[in-house]
Amino acid sequence: MTRQEFEHYQEILFSKCADIATAKGNEYSGLEDTHMNFKRLGHKLGLPPEKVLMVYLTKHMDSIDSFIRSGLDSSQLTEPIEGRIIDAITYLSLLAALIETGED
Repeated sequence: MTRQEFEHYQEILFSKCADIATAKGNEYSGLEDTHMNFKRLGHKLGLPPEKVLMVYLTKHMDSIDSFIRSGLDSSQLTEPIEGRIIDAITYLSLLAALIETGED
């Protein structure tokens, strides 16, 4: 893959990330507080929202790790691996924003 092809791929991937973040974010947290679901669950469990978010992220990273270790073709999965990667990128961006704002 050339640098130009990679940059094009990255633009498409990040666009998918933004679309998923908007769609799922509205469903999970509403429009007022992007991190509300992590805060809500954290409050119930006595955990900071960052740790709750890390659990969700780890689920996707475990799936990606399993995919890599198994050597499966992504067509053999119930969900394309790209979806797991997009979700992981989205959780990382949510974590970065949570850290940046210092919200709890």
